[in-house]
Amino acid sequence: MKRTRLLTAIFILPAVYLLTGCYPDKIDYVDEYDLAITRVNEDTDFSVYNTFSVIDTVIHITEDGEDDNNLSRGNDELILAKIRSNMLDMGFTEVENPDSITNRPDLVLAVSATTTDIYYYYNYYPYYWGWYGWGYPGWGYPGWGWGSVGNYTIGTLIIDMWDTAVDEPEEFEVGIPWTGVVDGLLSGSTSSLTQRIGTQIDQLFIQSPYLQL
Repeated sequence: MKRTRLLTAIFILPAVYLLTGCYPDKIDYVDEYDLAITRVNEDTDFSVYNTFSVIDTVIHITEDGEDDNNLSRGNDELILAKIRSNMLDMGFTEVENPDSITNRPDLVLAVSATTTDIYYYYNYYPYYWGWYGWGYPGWGYPGWGWGSVGNYTIGTLIIDMWDTAVDEPEEFEVGIPWTGVVDGLLSGSTSSLTQRIGTQIDQLFIQSPYLQL
């Protein structure tokens, strides 16, 4: 478990900060800022893989090990079901009740989730018609204004695809041939958020036609 979290962090943490830079200060339509990106080891021959399993728990990554109030377990089953259905659509066969000896899948997919709080600052500089104290007639004094702060929370879902033939990968690329990341604002209704998560998971596999058997 510790190794899984470490290797995930190597890839996803820089990506999270990169993705957060894509968001503007003011958000109008949250679904317009949903992102789906993939990382693939281009040396991988995916045709050698035929079977898969999905770990049945979404790992919540937090800095201090405490529960993250921004993360909900309400969509965990949907997330895992979406990944399974996409893998099946790609032609893979799911291995149920896998083990490391007699019922070992070619690939294991591990799912993690985390959140990032983004704060932004902005200033208001009011100009009042009819103020004749300073500057040109009809304009207020331009140096006076006030500041405010706002924030929003970004949720990030990470899907790591593990090659079970590599027991102790020395390099990140060797044991994890593919990673998918879904990134979006944790805003809107529960039904809207559920729909957006499902859509972006589908988008990861649409972006990865090389997985098709």
